[in-house]
Amino acid sequence: MTALEGGVGQGLGHLLFLAVLCGWSWSLQRRVVHPALRRGMQGTALLLFFWIALRATQFLAAFNLPMARDRWQAYRLMQTAALRGMDVVSWLIFALLPWLDLMILRVSSQPLDAPPLDRALTLHLTVSLALWLAAVLPLAAGAKKILVGWIALSTLCFAAGLIKNAASPARARRAAAPIAILVAFALYVWLYFVKRPAWLPGGGFIFAAAVAVFIFWESCLRSGVLPCNSRYEELFALAPARMWIEDERGTTVYRTRLAPPRPGADAPPGTQRRSWPLRGGSVLWEEDVSALLALQDELRELTRERERGNRLLAQRNRIRGRLLELRWQNRLCAEVERRMQDKIEAARRLLAAVPERPAEAERETVRRALARLGVLICAVKRKSHLFLKSKQSNRLPLAEIMQAAMESARCAAQTGVECAPFCAESGSVPARTGMLVYDLFEEALESCLTAAPASLLMRLRRAGGELELRLVIESSQPPDEAALLPPPLRDTLRRLGGTYRLERDEESLYATCRLPLAPPGKEARP
Repeated sequence: MTALEGGVGQGLGHLLFLAVLCGWSWSLQRRVVHPALRRGMQGTALLLFFWIALRATQFLAAFNLPMARDRWQAYRLMQTAALRGMDVVSWLIFALLPWLDLMILRVSSQPLDAPPLDRALTLHLTVSLALWLAAVLPLAAGAKKILVGWIALSTLCFAAGLIKNAASPARARRAAAPIAILVAFALYVWLYFVKRPAWLPGGGFIFAAAVAVFIFWESCLRSGVLPCNSRYEELFALAPARMWIEDERGTTVYRTRLAPPRPGADAPPGTQRRSWPLRGGSVLWEEDVSALLALQDELRELTRERERGNRLLAQRNRIRGRLLELRWQNRLCAEVERRMQDKIEAARRLLAAVPERPAEAERETVRRALARLGVLICAVKRKSHLFLKSKQSNRLPLAEIMQAAMESARCAAQTGVECAPFCAESGSVPARTGMLVYDLFEEALESCLTAAPASLLMRLRRAGGELELRLVIESSQPPDEAALLPPPLRDTLRRLGGTYRLERDEESLYATCRLPLAPPGKEARP
């Protein structure tokens, strides 16, 4: 009955410890910030929970008294299998606990976004599992001793790492309690497996080991060896950031050692102050943005250099455009001078023949010569204008051609030639066609100057797909075809595919020219 009562007490103790492990694992969700560290400690809690649960199940099976009385062989086989399974599981947990300890120690000093495992920890886990398999399977003699040595070596490495992290005096005081618990547990293991004194109970090693591991990690959290959401004063005192927390009234509650004494103090150059509201207050911190400011200055300098380069390039393009425009204008002027060369030479000869002091009898001749000179100069001017106009769109409006013809007609009226241009059409014609129409009209007008008085009627109209020019000349001496259609104009007429016909009666000459409005092939500029 005493043994039964002792077994029930141990079972209740196991159940109570399982409840404590559940609560402790739940508290880690809000106490531990580091995700990898939290997962490692929760894995340790899960491993201890599984270990103690199996131990409690073994106790329940061991005190099945009706089965022991009625079916002893089955009870003995069940107990043998339970003991064997518990032995295998215990060795597995012994192999995994040092690996979990080393992982927790490793990730506690790494950034939040660091990977939870590295090659060294993966190799340690692989060696531990391999030695555990060799120990629980009859593969090699002495495998358990090797596994025990590996566990002891791993525990020593963990203790050395813990002492190394607590090298400073302030941290050493915080790590004193976890190290003392670790030394006490090592002494308990030595006494349990080596000395076995009479006062030491023989059946509670699993429970004592699980409680020791739980107390050890809880002491690490409470003493500040592991980072957690407690002991805010020490956390802010050791934080390397310029940060402080205020309550709703603006009073500073926590402040790091680098933070200014007053929240309203001016921030040092190269820092930016930010805030975020919290329940019951707000958190303020300062970030070092000197690198960003330097980068902004560099970008501004590059932008200024690029703008200067763009301005120089734009000025260069303007100068180059003006130079190209001047060259184009010079080429146009040279082309106009080349095309007007015969008119200009005729005007020069006519001007040279005019005497400086004419006699009274020569005044009428001089007047007629000057009038003819005005007609030539007007032809040069109007033809140059039409030529420049054609360079813009390769087309000439009929209104421009008629305006040039009427201005030439007004100049010819001073010489006794009556001229009447007429066109009821609108729109535009190809530039070569329009230039040829004005040249034919001008040649007919100049022919009338030598036989004045005379009259010239010009009619321009569209006839289907052609442009028809009709000239009617009335004079005492009508010009011949060679005067009305010199060789240059005849060649141009032939290239454009036009026709020219002359008809005569008693004192009149009828000239009809037809030019296609859409010449075959691509139309070239005049």
